[in-house]
Amino acid sequence: MDIYILSGKGEGQTLLSAFDAALKDCGMHNYNLIYLSSIIPPGSRVVRIDRFPTQREQYGHKAYVIKSEARSDKIGVTIGAGLGWYQFDEGGRGVFVEQHVQTGDEKNTKEVLQSIITKSIHDLCAFRDMPFDPTKMGSLLSITKVENKPACVLVLAVYELEAWT
Repeated sequence: MDIYILSGKGEGQTLLSAFDAALKDCGMHNYNLIYLSSIIPPGSRVVRIDRFPTQREQYGHKAYVIKSEARSDKIGVTIGAGLGWYQFDEGGRGVFVEQHVQTGDEKNTKEVLQSIITKSIHDLCAFRDMPFDPTKMGSLLSITKVENKPACVLVLAVYELEAWT
């Protein structure tokens, strides 16, 4: 199974509409998101894409995702969301971690976010008695400064789409 990793940013008049704008930015605004925990099943391949290829006939489908998200309406703060992942072996088994932060600037947000993602993955590997090699870890971050409107950043791991029956 391919698991697609993508990110989005958005602004709106409210925190909710900023979230919807971030979903639109990455092509996921017309799906019903169903949240999963952090496990990557055997046989999986993690694939980064810029935007999900939305198709009209999929409007309203269920989308099984892992999500990291940050929203704020505090002018001047920087928000960041990130997903990290680690696959234990060639079989594809592994874990995701979701983290988000709010700081004063982009550089600090990126450093703090990457640090807590790395520490979290290290711990999840240790809990499973798996060795951790930081060079095998993947991550995707989404960071923005809140300007004059509420803002949202998000990163999604999209597992599967399913129609309603």
